[in-house]
Amino acid sequence: MTTTSTHPHAAVTPTAEVQSPRLFIVLPAFNEGAALSQLTASFGPALPHCSFQILVVDDGSTDDSMSILEAARVPRVDIIRHPQNRGLGEAVKTGFLVALERANPNDIIAVMDSDGTHSPYLIDRMIQLIKEGNDVVVASRYRYGSQVVGLDWFRTLLSHGSSWVFRITNPIFNIKDYTCGFRLYRASILQKAFQTYGDRFITEAGFACMAEIIMKLNRVGALFCEVPMILRYDQKVSTSKIKIARTILRSLNLVRRGTTGAYRQQS
Repeated sequence: MTTTSTHPHAAVTPTAEVQSPRLFIVLPAFNEGAALSQLTASFGPALPHCSFQILVVDDGSTDDSMSILEAARVPRVDIIRHPQNRGLGEAVKTGFLVALERANPNDIIAVMDSDGTHSPYLIDRMIQLIKEGNDVVVASRYRYGSQVVGLDWFRTLLSHGSSWVFRITNPIFNIKDYTCGFRLYRASILQKAFQTYGDRFITEAGFACMAEIIMKLNRVGALFCEVPMILRYDQKVSTSKIKIARTILRSLNLVRRGTTGAYRQQS
């Protein structure tokens, strides 16, 4: 055990080198087939100098995606299972809680889609922005240099429309993309959010949970940053799981709750 003297003439000893933060990659997964094993195998080449652990949250998959993943024997993969499908919000919450049990406050927790549309090669740049002082780094579809490939015009219109609705009604400094699922978080800011909101930190079951997370983290003082992303929707193997009408209704309700101050901390 090392002790530190407070005597003004105490000898100064060299401090140990600060340990680099570890990375926990949360992958919510529901019927992702072979895309999931391909994605998990790509993290090694993408992050050759990073200490990372992959946490796949199987949200009640009914296909053979978990069997394919287990057969692939990708290193540093843990599978956490939901016996039944509980929705994206619950899968993300489970991933956060498992990661936080293992993480130090300065470690980093990433969340990505499991369908191959998000590139692991962007993570290295995002980690650097966390190291520079940001609490949350969002891979954004609305920054200069971003591209979205393979998304139909209707979904593109809805995406841009929802971005502007959130930015007008619930403005957050440095945030344009409220709903993208590709983000890095400093572990300490997620700990603070769970301490503030408890089990109510994530209440949205579906894709609206991503905007809910951003809005609640803003209320606990998070610092945000975005990086441009290339979203390769043309590489998506599985079918889309977004229920458009339901997601629109949930998002509008989320906007209402955010503007009326419904996201105060639990009493």
